[in-house]
Amino acid sequence: MTTESTTSLHAIAIDVVGQYNAAGKHLLGAWRTGAQRVLDTAAARTPAAPAFVGEKVGQQLADAQTKFNGFLVNRLEQDTALAAQVMDAVADRTTGGIQAVADAAQRVTGEPGVSLLNTLRALHLPLAQISLKVADSIASGAEKLEARVAAGTAESADQPTTVRVKPSRARAVEKA
Repeated sequence: MTTESTTSLHAIAIDVVGQYNAAGKHLLGAWRTGAQRVLDTAAARTPAAPAFVGEKVGQQLADAQTKFNGFLVNRLEQDTALAAQVMDAVADRTTGGIQAVADAAQRVTGEPGVSLLNTLRALHLPLAQISLKVADSIASGAEKLEARVAAGTAESADQPTTVRVKPSRARAVEKA
């Protein structure tokens, strides 16, 4: 094989890491949007203060609930931003490791090593291409999921599905 296959193999590996990083970020975005929706719904459904506590205490209670919801929303944003940073750091270190291995493979010049690397490349290139297709599909699905969650709709809500179950046979109960 040529140097092009080496570049292709490590480029595919880096693309796979990038696709999984993108999928993770899309899933994180979907989770953040869903959690934000839950917090907003809970804040909107908060019952009014009972009449016997008075107007001032009722207003203080409402203000405390608003501050608490704001705190939770702020934590959600900070924690998801931190998780995205961790994902990026892992992806960067992984791609750096892949690049280091590819650079080390380029330095191999001895005949037994070159033929072994060429054989390994020939074996791994088709698997790497399949892995990239899988990663592309996962990233695409995660992106669609994030878009659906952000839109507030679900495909399953559009079309109800009916699952037919084959009834099990009734067994005769033996009398003792």
